[in-house]
Amino acid sequence: MGKTEFLCKDIAPLAKKNKWQVFYFSFLDVGKNARAEFTKSITTFAINELSDSLNTEKTMKEVVDLLCKEGKVLLLLDEVQILSQDPSNANFIASLRTILDMNKMKVKVIFTGSSQEGLRRMFSQSNAPFFHFGQNLPFPELERGFTDHLAKNFDKITKRKLNKEELWKIFLEMQRVPHLARTLVERMALNPSLSLFKAKNELMSQIFTDREFIEIWDQCSILERLLLAEISNNVNGLFSTEVREKFAKKLGLDKIAVSSIQSAIRVLQRKNLIGRLPEKRGYAIDDPNFKNWIKCAQA
Repeated sequence: MGKTEFLCKDIAPLAKKNKWQVFYFSFLDVGKNARAEFTKSITTFAINELSDSLNTEKTMKEVVDLLCKEGKVLLLLDEVQILSQDPSNANFIASLRTILDMNKMKVKVIFTGSSQEGLRRMFSQSNAPFFHFGQNLPFPELERGFTDHLAKNFDKITKRKLNKEELWKIFLEMQRVPHLARTLVERMALNPSLSLFKAKNELMSQIFTDREFIEIWDQCSILERLLLAEISNNVNGLFSTEVREKFAKKLGLDKIAVSSIQSAIRVLQRKNLIGRLPEKRGYAIDDPNFKNWIKCAQA
């Protein structure tokens, strides 16, 4: 949460100030064209950075080599876990790893992603393409200082008072998603008659009607939906007799086996909808906005 802004508004300017060539790329919408889109984008970046006309048919390795001749390179690669979803990206991932290994003295990389499970498949499994490539660092959640900062700026700009306690409470209800908190405050700044409570309800209503989340939900089995609902409420013990009996009742079955729960969880992990919590403490919904949607759907 907030990772893209952190990369583009904090890391990139600081790195440029320290004479790094900084290249940002998101794999969010590349689909099966990861190699072509990445190569095209980094070639365009190199042309601008080197102030030179490059042959656009140069390979990814040749472009990176040219950048390295000019100095240090920082690659900011966002939503990288998407590469793990499509087996056709295997050769591209292997090539990228090789290029980075060959240029590790000049090229540094920050990988980010919105799916813990997807990142685990990329970096933490023994057969993962980037296994032991670097350190895995959790991105910390924003604390009370963030919402207090928003409230302070709101007061300063609008000359109206925003209740800091209520804003913090709503921020927690919205799973600490920075974008939602900012959107909430912006709506109130533009509409003086809008209360904090009403602005929150409007925003949550908008999330609930998000077509993307509706489609994700529709593509899940009933058991997968039951699991998502339990996980969104931070329920542990998904394999317990109590939870399985509750699921069986809702499914109209006499009982449901542990293996059925395990199978459904693996499907949700492959879909990048849930990920394991540290120290095997259970599971969590990967996308906090989807978690908000599920909670709205249950309300």
